[in-house]
Amino acid sequence: MKARGFALALWALIYSSLLSPVPTASADTNPVPGWTVTKTTEHGQTVESCIATWNNGGPNELTIEALGGLLTLSISSPAFGQEKLEEIVSLSKAGMGKLQRRARVAAGICSITIDDEVDSYLEKDGPLFLEIKGVNYSFSVANTPSAIDAVRRCVGEPTKADMAAQQEPSFSVPSGWESFNMAAGCAARLKGNEVDTLVTINNKDQTLLLAGRKDWNSWGEQIKLTLQIDSKPPLSLEGWKWSNLALVLLADDKDVASLRKASVLRWHLPTGDYSATVHDLGSALDAAAACTKKKRLSTPH
Repeated sequence: MKARGFALALWALIYSSLLSPVPTASADTNPVPGWTVTKTTEHGQTVESCIATWNNGGPNELTIEALGGLLTLSISSPAFGQEKLEEIVSLSKAGMGKLQRRARVAAGICSITIDDEVDSYLEKDGPLFLEIKGVNYSFSVANTPSAIDAVRRCVGEPTKADMAAQQEPSFSVPSGWESFNMAAGCAARLKGNEVDTLVTINNKDQTLLLAGRKDWNSWGEQIKLTLQIDSKPPLSLEGWKWSNLALVLLADDKDVASLRKASVLRWHLPTGDYSATVHDLGSALDAAAACTKKKRLSTPH
């Protein structure tokens, strides 16, 4: 996943799982032609949520949801049934090739995460085609970028133009690592053959370790996993899975010390076993932590 889509999924996961402060949402004062924007945040929900529904009047409904920083494109249809499963969705549009994504299906709704590539299929007006289990669904959409901006404003997140205007400089990370500098904090990522590795801290300065794969598209759920750092005994941990990311919080100082010097990380997840070769992880974590703390001090309370 490209940087912006990966970053949105990362911070949505951290907000929801670790109870970071919820952004202040505001009502959308600029209605979007063809779309209805509704705030759907429930009482006690950690993350603000809003949905834009395309008003095409057909039997199948197209929606865009913002859950914190995570954007989702969904189709609802009685044909999907109530069973919870995963399917492959193919998107197409005039002048563009087919794009495949793994989708989550449950309760008559089929959903995919909107990353940069999916977003490119939503930029222009015109028919959008989605193929699911050999069945084609089409929606003659318009003003989709404005609908995305509307749901982001609704949950208190910056629009695409706002993010481009901020142009925050990247913080310094070790060679090979990438920096993610976002409104809520900072993270460092090292790409890997099987999984990418990400490190950051939460609002209690505890270490967060994440693994990511472009072809994951998981339900937001708590999972049991094991993590082995180099040749040390595997750690049995509880973690979280959301979209294309798996996350664990390392609260034990000894585990964090081992992680900082790690060369190989081995994950055993419900979906399989994955390994990542890493280097300079301690320096990358320090850089992300320092950037996050600096942002925290500069954010008005």
